[in-house]
Amino acid sequence: MRRRQGIRWQLFQLQLVSLVPIGLLAALLLYLHWHAQERERQRAQIESVRLLAVAVDNALDSTVQRLGILAQVWGTGSLNSADVHAQAKRAVAGSTDWAGVVAFHATGRSVFSTRAPYGAPVEGMRLDIWWPVLAERRPVVSDLVAEPSGKDWRVRVGVPVIQGNEVAYVLIADLDLDWYDRLLTEQRQVQGAVAGIFDRSFKFVACNKESVMRRGQDPTLELVRNMRARPEGVARYVNLNGERVITAWTFTGVGWAVGWSVPSAPVDKVFWNYLLVLGLLWATAVGGGMLYAMVKGRTIAATLKLVKEQAEDFAAGRRIGTRPESDVEEINSAIVSFEKARATLNSAMHERDRAMETERKARAAAEEANRAKDEFLAVLGHELRNPLAAISAAASIATIEGRTPSQSKFANEVIDRQSHHLKRLIDDLIDVGRLATGKISLVREPVELADSVRQAIAAQRSAEDLRGRHLEFEAATVYVDADRTRIEQIMSNLLINAARYSPAARPIRVRVAREGDEAVIQVTDQGRGIAADDLPRVFDSFFRVESDIKHSTRGLGIGLTLVRRLAQLHGGEVSAESDGLGKGATFTVRLPAIAVPASIQREPGPRTAARDVTVLVVEDNADARETLRVLLELQGYRVLQAANGAAATEVLRRVRPRVALIDIGLPGMDGYEVARRARAEFGQEIVLIALTGYGTPQDEEKAAQAGFDRHLTKPASADALAQAIESEDARSRHLTAKQA
Repeated sequence: MRRRQGIRWQLFQLQLVSLVPIGLLAALLLYLHWHAQERERQRAQIESVRLLAVAVDNALDSTVQRLGILAQVWGTGSLNSADVHAQAKRAVAGSTDWAGVVAFHATGRSVFSTRAPYGAPVEGMRLDIWWPVLAERRPVVSDLVAEPSGKDWRVRVGVPVIQGNEVAYVLIADLDLDWYDRLLTEQRQVQGAVAGIFDRSFKFVACNKESVMRRGQDPTLELVRNMRARPEGVARYVNLNGERVITAWTFTGVGWAVGWSVPSAPVDKVFWNYLLVLGLLWATAVGGGMLYAMVKGRTIAATLKLVKEQAEDFAAGRRIGTRPESDVEEINSAIVSFEKARATLNSAMHERDRAMETERKARAAAEEANRAKDEFLAVLGHELRNPLAAISAAASIATIEGRTPSQSKFANEVIDRQSHHLKRLIDDLIDVGRLATGKISLVREPVELADSVRQAIAAQRSAEDLRGRHLEFEAATVYVDADRTRIEQIMSNLLINAARYSPAARPIRVRVAREGDEAVIQVTDQGRGIAADDLPRVFDSFFRVESDIKHSTRGLGIGLTLVRRLAQLHGGEVSAESDGLGKGATFTVRLPAIAVPASIQREPGPRTAARDVTVLVVEDNADARETLRVLLELQGYRVLQAANGAAATEVLRRVRPRVALIDIGLPGMDGYEVARRARAEFGQEIVLIALTGYGTPQDEEKAAQAGFDRHLTKPASADALAQAIESEDARSRHLTAKQA
């Protein structure tokens, strides 16, 4: 016979059926949330240990580079061993990560040590460690080696000194391992974190805690086993102090390992605390449900007993009493309560789903931001290292004895040019930050837009990106109320962007015009173009498109961001247009135009003697070509440029300049062939002047046979150039008029 249960037990079962799934679901959600946070913490820990590995690689690379410079100086033979010893002592004094420098002969004979006076006896070297330096001529970073006294440890970096195409010496830097301890200590770390560097045999090289005691020790066997098996990872271990930790590791470029451990107790404690709170809440809910079942069960049982009594009265024919309304209301309230509970649960589930979706989007946004940050830092490092490498090399040249005046001048020019490049990068970064925080202000004044654009073009012509570029400039007079410096900054960024993404042989067109109430700057190139998907993002910070132009750099991705924000500060806007990849691009800046100010003279005198003559300069040497351009523009000529014969022929056909100054020794098509083609195609329309280093009578005769009107030998003075251009132009015009 089926056992029957009372209403109180039924209600209690109902409470359990309702609360147990909710508790289990809440526990599952808590675990999933904790697990997601655990994965995010592990990813962040791996990112941090990668940054530590990069810092270690940078420090070792810096040592190799500095030691290599000293080895190159020694290898030239300009310094003897005593001089190199003195140079090495100065290098050690200026390098906080070096403890000393040692040199020994390829035969193993010691030469000097900066820890002792020159000529003093020095300990011998182990050739087995430095054999790759002698045999393969490559730098070597040693593992941790005990001092001869046995009381300390050292790591050494060695590079070859090559004299006469043979390795004559090995130059070795002793690393200051305390400096590497400080390097790890200075990294941003959570409380209780331990960072360590291990050599190729997995012995502690440096550590941010207990460094002296740990140096030379092995980490735990399980960690060593995992590092041998995988190049990168994160796992839980018990460290040498018996503490439970979460350790992430990766390897550097020289084969060393870098590890970063954080205590696992604080991480796990949070989860168990939340689980305990959830358990207490669930137990409280169950206890309350039991009490509720007892109270309500008693009321319902009393009501049912009354109904039973009334039913018995009805069966016995007795009068039926009035059924209390309260009893029915209690049952209805229970039903309504269950419905409300169901609705509440659904709402909670919906809110949970929304929260998880929000968390997913936030995580995706954070990962994208982190990726953009990593890429930006990598590009910034590349953009900064290039000029710094040139400056470092030039500074080394400037300090080497026996340098010639031309070498000193070259080094100074390199330092000046690369310093200006660095300043431009830093100024752009600062301006982006100021614009983002609203801390930039404009010094407004009436500005003649075409004149400001001309100045920006002139300033950028000597820059690396615009050397040898042909610019077509079309301008109308229009005034704006603007900051002149910022307008030139807008134009400079647009010009550099156009040059960066277009081939050198194709022209860049610049137009300044007035359209209604707006002043318009338009820069058009015939380069790579912009994909339709990229057009809405070209002005976003750090966005860069791939460039297929040879030797092109993609930049930091902030130039166009500056253009847009500066234009907006002036009450204007900027837009980009492109018909697609390979079809070039047009950038248009629109600013509010103003009337011509009454205080501005409408007919200013020219700065230089105006000459209505266009001169084409054909020169493959960038410095010589740029110098000629500046010299001729200062004398009032309009100047076009070409770096080779093919480019010169294209400009002659497209523009038809009045005069062409042509170098003879051009790559590919030489100057004689350019002159022959010009004479065959244009006759006497163009004055051809040979400007060359070949100055014999035979060279002059050969130039005349090729079709040149005049032969000038380098270097030609400014007066000689002007006299040749004016006289030949006048003679050509006279002949043309006479023939007509």
